[in-house]
This record gives sequence, C-alpha cells and structure tokens, in this order.
Amino acid sequence: MLQLVRRLLGRQRSTLPPFDFARNRYKAKKEWPPWIRELNERQQFRFERKFKRRLLIKSIKPTYIKWNKIVMWSLISFVTVYAVLWHDFANDPMNPRPEEQPFNALRNWVKSWTDSIWTHTSTVGPDPDPEAIPQTEERKLTGPEAAAAAAMAGKFQTNSSYSFDPIKYQKQLRDEQAAIMRAQEHYQKEVHDEQAAIRRAQGHYR
Repeated sequence: MLQLVRRLLGRQRSTLPPFDFARNRYKAKKEWPPWIRELNERQQFRFERKFKRRLLIKSIKPTYIKWNKIVMWSLISFVTVYAVLWHDFANDPMNPRPEEQPFNALRNWVKSWTDSIWTHTSTVGPDPDPEAIPQTEERKLTGPEAAAAAAMAGKFQTNSSYSFDPIKYQKQLRDEQAAIMRAQEHYQKEVHDEQAAIRRAQGHYR
C-alpha cells in the first residue's frame, strides 16, 4: 500500500539501508520515554509533571484562544440580548408561568427610547406675519457713516482674499518645533549643571 502511494505521488523508493540503532555512534544518554514500571514513585511523579507541563506549553495557541473567546462572548451577548428584547416568553412551552413576559417593562422603555431617537422635532417657530414687520425706507449713508462703511467693506474684502499656504504653514510649524526642542535642551542642560554643582558642594562639605 505504501509503495502504491509513493508511485502515485511520483516518489522513488529509498535505496538507503534501514537505520540500525545498535550501530549508532551517538547513543542517547538516557532512554526516552522511560519504562514507567522500572521507575519508583518519585521518578514517576517527576516524569508525569514534566510531561504535563510540556504538553500544556505545546497546547497553548494564542490565536485560537483569542478567536474562541471572541466567538463565545459574541454568542453569549447575542443570546442574552435576543432573550431580553425579542423572545416571546408568553408563548414559550418551556415557560413555567405562561402568558407572562418577564422583561416587558424593559422592552417598553427600549421601544420608547428608540422611538424618541427616530422622531423629528422641529425647532423652527411659526412663520412671521409680513404685515407685523415694520417697513423701513432705505436711506443713503453720508459723512462719517459712509467712510466707516467703506473701511469695513475693504477689511472684509482683504480677509476674504486670504489664501492658505501649506508650505509656509509647515515651515512655521517646523520652526516652532525646533524652538521647543532647543528650549528643552537648554532646560535639561541647566538642570544637569545644577545637579553637578550640588554634588560638588556635597563633596566639599564631606
């Protein structure tokens, strides 16, 4: 059977002789796995503890454990939310008290809360009566009022023609960061000098 599988896979039969353990030049220092019946109770306990520890370390799979927890808690959350909000306990044959919804108050509160989210409330008041609005006549500005209005118009045009320059902004930002770094280095140097002076003073008084 093994030869047939090898032929199907296109593998050639090995021409090497079978391995002879009796002629092995690099013999193991101890037999593994040991013969349990030849060990005393203390050695058997150590062997079992070592084997269980290695088996536990080998069986730890962080990715599998992570996704197992995610799926488990997702199912628990889904079943809990479904049972609390949507399951029909009144017609459930396993319900010991039929025709009773244990979470009816909570469901009503959730329904009212969701309805309040999707309802539209208008904050705009009623349309004003055009007859109640006083009609004012247009008048021309003269003297200092005209000069002030012209100045305000020129200022507005100046501000409206402002264009943002990203290169200039990045350069200004880099300059500010460099200034902050220089200030930090200067402060650290001052602290280092003060600490050195304190150490020298302590050594002098000793």
